[in-house]
Amino acid sequence: MVFVALFNFLPIAHAHEGHDKAPGESGDSSAGGPIVITAEAKKNLALEIKEAEVRTIEKTITLIGQIEGIPNHSAAVTSRISGRVTALLVTEGQQVKKGQPLVEVESRQPGEPPPSVQYSSSIAGIVTDRHAVLGDTVEPDKHLLEVVDLSEVYAEGRIYEGQVPWVKIGQKARVVVESYPEKVFTGTVELLGGALDPESRTLHVWIRIPNSDGLLRPNMRATINIVTGEAESVITIPKSAVLGESGHLFVFVQSDTNELIFERRNVVQGISDDQFVEISEGVFPSDKVVTIGNYQLQYVTTKAPTKKEDPHDNESASTSHEKSGSSSFWQIALGSISGALFALLALRRYRPLKSKDY
Repeated sequence: MVFVALFNFLPIAHAHEGHDKAPGESGDSSAGGPIVITAEAKKNLALEIKEAEVRTIEKTITLIGQIEGIPNHSAAVTSRISGRVTALLVTEGQQVKKGQPLVEVESRQPGEPPPSVQYSSSIAGIVTDRHAVLGDTVEPDKHLLEVVDLSEVYAEGRIYEGQVPWVKIGQKARVVVESYPEKVFTGTVELLGGALDPESRTLHVWIRIPNSDGLLRPNMRATINIVTGEAESVITIPKSAVLGESGHLFVFVQSDTNELIFERRNVVQGISDDQFVEISEGVFPSDKVVTIGNYQLQYVTTKAPTKKEDPHDNESASTSHEKSGSSSFWQIALGSISGALFALLALRRYRPLKSKDY
């Protein structure tokens, strides 16, 4: 009976001893330590490295808004007489100069030929709206064209009621639009709304932005970062270098001696703006952190060797392995024997019911 029980228990103990743990599970040594990659892998991952720096970091408020023309930088073209459009001299999107003819209207007053009036642009800018078409009937004060000077524009957004004390006229702001995500436009808070919206409890904010190259156009979606304060002499890294979730943040730091070895470090972050984040623990000035390709790098689990292999260690390593294997065998055997004895004792306490027991 003991041998039967021993036979039954051995496979169970052996299966448990050989259980494979998932990456990151307690006891899995592959979850930590330096990571080493090849030069080809580094190229394929397109890794970009930036040094941690001591700098002044800005506190910002981020809001979503849009680009608008400045109201007093636009001009509408209307007709003072009744008639019809006989000539359109510009198209929508065309850049025009101040005084340039835009449209011609033929009067309904009798005459041979009927008198015509030509309307010109009162400002330099871009034709953003054209309502008139050739031969169209025109009534006095009908909106024909609109010209907007886009050498400066507004980025308009809204701040919440609790943010109102932090935003003031004259503060610097950085604006990014979807059309040019890599370009940052810098402006200044110029105007705050007179009253909060009663439903959303938000206040309008307008940031004036120079736009000499004409890249910004009305109705472009914009992300606005208003600078409300700053912290001096703190260790900072680009925001893109930080991975993980709140309370479990980490970065990859490149080795000083080998550019193909990276160390994963837990970090504690402080304040941040739209570009940089303060690191209060885990990174030192001049540490080289991975800013692009770090997301893919976290799935590379190859560890860098801690020391050079010594051929004379093979024998001791083999002996250690044999000892480990022998130890594992006796642990399994003893556990199995204990289980068999327990089963035998249980069987001795058990007896089948006889007729006199009923």
